Amino acid sequence: MKPIEQLNNEDSIYIELFGKRKKVEVFSTGDNKFDETGHYKPRNFALSEKEIACLNWFIENVKIEDYRKQIAEYVNDEYANIGRKKHITEEQVEKEIKIHAIAVNISKITHSKDGLYYPEIGFYGDCKANGDQGICIGFRNKKFLGIDIQAWIL
Repeated sequence: MKPIEQLNNEDSIYIELFGKRKKVEVFSTGDNKFDETGHYKPRNFALSEKEIACLNWFIENVKIEDYRKQIAEYVNDEYANIGRKKHITEEQVEKEIKIHAIAVNISKITHSKDGLYYPEIGFYGDCKANGDQGICIGFRNKKFLGIDIQAWIL
């Protein structure tokens, strides 16, 4: 795939997910979504050079298939948290989650009060095991960071 040179917030791109070409939205959750006065920019603002570079690295280097084990563990933990005895295998992962976006979070604030790091970029989508909380498969400093609910990257 040719590197992306320019993209706007909420534009869509095509990537490989579980061996299939899928359309996903790309959106900014970091500092770039605010103007110089601290107000939200209009919806379709241009992604920054740092966001584009992070996105290009992600598309080129991260394959969701490589994280089937971690995703299955997360989904199984989520089912256990709601008291369901359902257990999925790595092969069932793509039936349990639906990735519909890539969130890019280039921000000066890199960690929460409890010391947990926020992802710089992540797959963002739905997860049958936790309803409207969704799923974020996050990466920071070009390394897998973990899996959590969507709000982790927002």
